[in-house]
Amino acid sequence: MNTPLTHYVLTEWESDTNTNVLHIHLYTLPVRNVFEQHKENGNACFDLRKLNRSLIIDFYDQYIVSWQPIENWGEYTFTQHEYRSINPTILAERAILERLLLRTIESVQPKKEIAAGSRKFTWLKAEKVVENISIHRVIQCDVTVDYAGKISVGFDLNHSYRTNESVYDLMKSNAIFKGDRVIDIYNNLHYEFVEISNSTINDSIPELNQSVVNYFTKERKQAWKVDKLEQSMPVVYLKAFNGSRIAYAPAMLQKELTFESLPTNVVRQTSEIFKQNANQKIKTLLDEIQKILARTDKIKFNKQKLLVQQAGYEILELSNPNLQFGKNVTQTQLKYGLDKGGVVASKPLSINLLVYPELIDTKLDVINDFNDKLNALSHKWGVPLSILKKSGAYRNRPIDFTNPHQLAILLKELTKNLFQELTLVIIPEKISGMWYDLVKKEFGGNSSVPTQFITIETLQKANDYILGNLLLGLYSKSGIQPWILNSPLSSDCFIGLDVSHEAGRHSTGIVQVVGKDGRVLSSKANTSNEAGEKIRHETMCQIVYSAIDQYQQHYNERPKHVTFHRDGFCREDLLSLDEVMNSLDVQYDMVEIIKKTNRRMALTVGKQGWETKPGLCYLKDESAYLIATNPHPRVGTAQPIKIIKKKGSLPIEAIIQDIYHLSFMHIGSLLKCRLPITTYYADLSSTFFNRQWLPIDSGEALHFV
Repeated sequence: MNTPLTHYVLTEWESDTNTNVLHIHLYTLPVRNVFEQHKENGNACFDLRKLNRSLIIDFYDQYIVSWQPIENWGEYTFTQHEYRSINPTILAERAILERLLLRTIESVQPKKEIAAGSRKFTWLKAEKVVENISIHRVIQCDVTVDYAGKISVGFDLNHSYRTNESVYDLMKSNAIFKGDRVIDIYNNLHYEFVEISNSTINDSIPELNQSVVNYFTKERKQAWKVDKLEQSMPVVYLKAFNGSRIAYAPAMLQKELTFESLPTNVVRQTSEIFKQNANQKIKTLLDEIQKILARTDKIKFNKQKLLVQQAGYEILELSNPNLQFGKNVTQTQLKYGLDKGGVVASKPLSINLLVYPELIDTKLDVINDFNDKLNALSHKWGVPLSILKKSGAYRNRPIDFTNPHQLAILLKELTKNLFQELTLVIIPEKISGMWYDLVKKEFGGNSSVPTQFITIETLQKANDYILGNLLLGLYSKSGIQPWILNSPLSSDCFIGLDVSHEAGRHSTGIVQVVGKDGRVLSSKANTSNEAGEKIRHETMCQIVYSAIDQYQQHYNERPKHVTFHRDGFCREDLLSLDEVMNSLDVQYDMVEIIKKTNRRMALTVGKQGWETKPGLCYLKDESAYLIATNPHPRVGTAQPIKIIKKKGSLPIEAIIQDIYHLSFMHIGSLLKCRLPITTYYADLSSTFFNRQWLPIDSGEALHFV
């Protein structure tokens, strides 16, 4: 009997077209202000598109590029013009061709069917509408030109959520407010809503020197967008990402929603749309991207190029690591290992209970029963658990426990004397957000008291899985190690790096030392505020000093090799880092771990359909795509991570295996992580620090788990 043929795909399509057959008009603009070059040339490109409506034009650095000669330059001049293919060894020329190709693909899509722009193709017709919320299919796309001149297109399928009504409809019911996110339904342009003007779309306005109707009818040649609109419709003003003020017809806009903001009943009724299994997702994605790419004649594709072997990838299939638990039990399954052997490193654990007072009066029996079950499971896992009940310190206080200001004062009093141990907080769902923020800030950020939250709704349906996850959260915040890797990793220790962005603040998060057996040896918030994505050299030095010091405290020796796992792109000064590491006589590898890849991986055996598989890896040169999880089909499709070795001596295969094994070391949950704990914990810790939920020195407690 013949074995069914296995096909492996990556949603990255290599073109049959090479850069040497694509000739472009390349114009060099004079540099007026080197610090404003990007903004200046972006404005020039925008103006040139308006002056030369039939042309596809884009820019990068000092270059303006088009397939056809640009005849109308208006007030702009260029210093040099060439008509040729690009030199793929030059980064700027590769980048400008990538932009031009992507804009070309966007320009040929049917405008009444697909909104194309900003690297996205969004279907105007909703896949489903529930309670006035519409869900639209979106294919995200990117074009890459490599050093050898090969062109590839990467793509992924997602969804956009917005109100089914236009912003004009929402204005009539006073349901749109300043600061709301809105989207141009035709072009994938995203804005922030500012205000409603006194002018109509038929009035001339200063921003356009004409009316909105004239602008689209005569200047943009897009009368179909406005010819059926009410002429008395008021103009609305929006704010673009660069801060500029934009005038719009509100009927061309919809209010944008995040998945997190969707009502529970809407999520429940639409889950089959956005939680597609691998077979549904890959089939739909491949069918639709072929239609999108077939509309352009600039680049040609062959279906065989989707197969990873045809694209030059090597296929690796990694096995799951053995994990070590107590009583010398070795297992690959967490729950079975904990039930059979218990935790690998135990100590008695005492926790406080902080219960919303109303629940003490109405749900005391339920809470006591829950405590008994929690105690029994912890004893089974080898951790003696004591539950301290100090409700007398706050229960009868004459305050409003739903008032954030009164609650904040009470929390300060509680942490001074009584609540200094790990605390389990039990609250109703309706006030969970407010309590979570205030308790985390006062207990965690100000007083270094770790906290674990559970709502009464979850507590009432607690099964072994819920109890187990709650216990692991408590253990990870008290220095108890549930399991370790049974076999050592390739590097002595690992440092996870991330820069968190929130409300205009940037900060570096670090899991200082992850040992060779996968355990977090030390975690500390880095207090330096970074200016952007790049971590300053001074900060990197402090990270290295602290990591080596912590390693020495645990092992009484200096590590011989350190691996840095950088969450996202590494923009740090590696030459300066070389000097530091050489001075300390420590070798290192720098590895980028990119969690949003705009790619999907799948395999199919015979006629069984597309599926994903944990441990599957596609490797090419010094980079790889890795699937670390395999969600249930009802949950969705596995998202791969991208791994890029930037510098170092370890083989890329060893780097990949270490990353995969470290994804099994998320000790705060029975559910394994998609990312290695190095970058996952670094991301969590930097976010907690930005929100003031994390103390400067958290000791052994992983507050952010």
